[in-house]
Amino acid sequence: MAGKPELKWHSGSHLRGCVNYCGMNCAYCYAHHKKKKPCLGCCLSDEGKPEHCRKCIAKDCAKEKGVLFCYDCSDYPCVLIKRLDKSYRTRYNESLIGYMKVINEKGMDFYLRFEKERLKCPECGKIFEVSELK
Repeated sequence: MAGKPELKWHSGSHLRGCVNYCGMNCAYCYAHHKKKKPCLGCCLSDEGKPEHCRKCIAKDCAKEKGVLFCYDCSDYPCVLIKRLDKSYRTRYNESLIGYMKVINEKGMDFYLRFEKERLKCPECGKIFEVSELK
C-alpha cells in the first residue's frame, strides 16, 4: 500500500482519543487518564505510554503494512491478533476482534456512541477503564 494511513481522531464526550490499529480505544486505558504525562494513544507519540504499548507488535505491524486497522490487512485475523484478542477476553471480557467487527460493519461513530453508553457508570457518568471491567 502506498503511503501512510491517515490517522483519524474521533471525539465524543469523555471519549476523545485514538482508536488503535487493533480496535482498542485509548479512552478506556489507565495510561490515558494519568494526571502527569497522560498517554495520547497508540496512533500518536510514545510519550506517557506504558512499556508494553511502546513495544506493541500489532501497532508496529499495522504501521509497517500501512493499514489504519488490523482488519484492513490481508492476513487478518492473524495469530498475533487472535492471541491479543484471547488475552483481552480472558482478562477483561472484551474482544478486540469484536471491536473491529463493529467498526468495520457499522462505522466509527456508531462504535464510539455504543461504547460511551456501554462503559458509562449509570450513577456518576464516569467512563470505566478496561482494567475496571472484570
